[in-house]
Amino acid sequence: MDSFLQSEWIDYEVRDLVIPARGVHLWQIRPSRVFIRYLSPGESLRYERIVNQEVRDSYGSAQGGLRRIVAFYTGCLPEEVDMCRERRGKPYVPGAPEFNLSHTAGRMFAAFSSIPVGLDVESARRTVRTEALARKFFSPEETNRLRMLEGPIKALTFLRYWVCKEAIVKLSGDGIYYGLRYARVDLTSDGRSRGDYKGRNVWLREFRPAKDLVAALASWEPLEAKGFFRI
Repeated sequence: MDSFLQSEWIDYEVRDLVIPARGVHLWQIRPSRVFIRYLSPGESLRYERIVNQEVRDSYGSAQGGLRRIVAFYTGCLPEEVDMCRERRGKPYVPGAPEFNLSHTAGRMFAAFSSIPVGLDVESARRTVRTEALARKFFSPEETNRLRMLEGPIKALTFLRYWVCKEAIVKLSGDGIYYGLRYARVDLTSDGRSRGDYKGRNVWLREFRPAKDLVAALASWEPLEAKGFFRI
């Protein structure tokens, strides 16, 4: 899998950013209470109602940071971004590039693209009940491949499957509850894995945004990374 480490992310503070055709920009959103000022009234209300401080800070940074990034592409102010939702919750902004957000262990990432995209990021240190979850959400072929592995390799392979599957259902807009069972993944050693969603081919690109994270991008057509930015 490709490894895009922290030192390779470029700070970005300029408007009028343009994504090339079939290109994708990856963003890291660093936690900051500055982003809270950009929340919509509804988001601010939800922010205030979150009791857990860590979850609250993560939500405020993710949603406010996402608005600030959208503003780089649209030229409007972050607080003026018209954040909308599809029927099952996938966010979009009319007139803005396609995007998707993922966060784990207090770190937040977003993908912005010229075509629909799904992104999922997970901590490589995450401990999960691999067998139980695989039986519930994986295909028989995927489950059998996982059973042949042991120890750290098994845990990492499970997470690779998981981020690919989540990226696929986030791309589809159906979400985990409705779509995870229909996401099929054929892992490859180079991270250019192949996917299928309800009979439709999915292009997957696995990568490591940091040493302790695993991630995957999903799209209906091949994408090429054109920038790694952070705010």
